[in-house]
Amino acid sequence: MRWLWAVVGIVVVLIVSSACGGSEEEAAPSLSDADLKAIVTMTSEGLPWQIAFQNDAITSNAQAAQTFMDPQKWLKSYEEWGRTGGHTATYGAPGGAGASLQAQVEAYGTIDGATKALSAVRDFMTSGEALLAYTRLGYTDAKIDAMPASKIGDDSSAYRLTVSLNGTRFDTLVIVFRRGSVLAQASVGAPPDATDSANVEAVASQMDGRTRYVLNALQASSLGS
Repeated sequence: MRWLWAVVGIVVVLIVSSACGGSEEEAAPSLSDADLKAIVTMTSEGLPWQIAFQNDAITSNAQAAQTFMDPQKWLKSYEEWGRTGGHTATYGAPGGAGASLQAQVEAYGTIDGATKALSAVRDFMTSGEALLAYTRLGYTDAKIDAMPASKIGDDSSAYRLTVSLNGTRFDTLVIVFRRGSVLAQASVGAPPDATDSANVEAVASQMDGRTRYVLNALQASSLGS
């Protein structure tokens, strides 16, 4: 999965369903790219600061796999987990002053597939592979710490990433959560002393609300057909 962290003007590469019901192995609703784009289309409503859209893009399995040092391994895993699509959007503060954010979402064919993908993200974060990836990108003093966060979705984890670039330190707060068969990530980057866990929790909550809306709409459509 191509978990990208926005860090004040630079993008650092990192690496949903009570609404659906049924077992984890049961086929999940099929989300189109339009559905995924809707989940990552953020607004300033409910956020502690104003945001401005910068760009968005589809992330195919092959594109997501290129994030990692062994792309073929991850591409095979995506196929095994049933990853069906992904979409990423980035936002900055109006005028360029303030926190930046990135919203990313992936859809899987089953809840079980999304659960395995979330487990792989956690392993990536704690194995040292993520730190090595940042070092190879030219960042120094990279550090990743797990941090507490309000429960988002059906399952979630939160992290603080600290890196230095050309002597300047940056912090990024990240929440990765699963809602049924959807895996999502909210990240907020800012200079040290300007980061606030309330910011990233607000972004993740907005994404979770959009995810629930999309899944409920798909379920209603399926029941009505």
